[in-house]
Amino acid sequence: MVPKSLKLEDQLDLFEKRGMILTDKKKNLEKLKHISYYRLKDFAAPYGHITMYGEVPVLKYCDITFDDVVNRYYRDKNLRINLFHAIEKIEVSLKRNISYLLGSKYGAYGYLDFSNWCDKKHSRYEIEKKQFFFKRDLLKSVTRSKIHDLKNDKNFNEDEFPSIWIATEVMMFGTLVNLVEIMSKSNQRKLADFYNCTNKELVSWLKCLNLVRNVCAHNSNIIDIQLKTRPILRAEWIDRYLYTVKDKAGNEIVTNRIAAIILITISLVKEINKRYRWKSIRSNLASICLVPDKVLSDKNANLLGFADSHDALDLKSFAIGKY
Repeated sequence: MVPKSLKLEDQLDLFEKRGMILTDKKKNLEKLKHISYYRLKDFAAPYGHITMYGEVPVLKYCDITFDDVVNRYYRDKNLRINLFHAIEKIEVSLKRNISYLLGSKYGAYGYLDFSNWCDKKHSRYEIEKKQFFFKRDLLKSVTRSKIHDLKNDKNFNEDEFPSIWIATEVMMFGTLVNLVEIMSKSNQRKLADFYNCTNKELVSWLKCLNLVRNVCAHNSNIIDIQLKTRPILRAEWIDRYLYTVKDKAGNEIVTNRIAAIILITISLVKEINKRYRWKSIRSNLASICLVPDKVLSDKNANLLGFADSHDALDLKSFAIGKY
């Protein structure tokens, strides 16, 4: 069945018919003029459930107002902005450290020969394939970039590829992560030393943050994110900060929500700038979690993946290593 175009009034009525509480219809309609129905529906999802009427599934909302949903949208937006800022700091640092590592070991253009620095577990065909697509995409990035030093011919080889120190500056975060993932273990370990973590942690964390960075950049819902692949999480984080549940067999299942992402981000950023201020993200979490009822505050924190509301807001202790 082809979906029909609905007027704003009909969209609002649909929310109301599904159980959403409307406190000021005129004000609510104004919001729908600038925030799409489906974006708000996405932020209302945790408060919805499907009820079957015969063979017909019907969406119903429980204990949620339209204003609550709009507030969730804005709180998510603020958290995305502040999280993106922190991840950007990691990206800038990673560019410098990859270029330093590969440049000091293999020279200005040694990075272009993947066999120099890649993990030998990859087949020759696989390495050559990755190298081909990397070079193709790099030339496109160079063409689009406005970096001033790209105008200097001394920064290019005879095939018009830039030196490693310029190349990393035009690479996307995802490209950087791909390079780290296929590095030899010794190169990974040297890079991980910059961030006081293991090479396995670094690869796992960067792959996670690449996904999150894309979510932030495309204005998608970050509050309710559920990672399909759980990143490596340290035991002390799980014991103190993260929400866990047990499956039917009694095995502990660790959260795959935003809390894990925030702890990973803090762990990497604190090695770059120990004085980085986490006040903004803490304020974002407080606005999402805290309500007069402590039990409900803890439940809100659990939905984000934190053990409780106190630990969700104690980012300063985590940043200085007080587990």
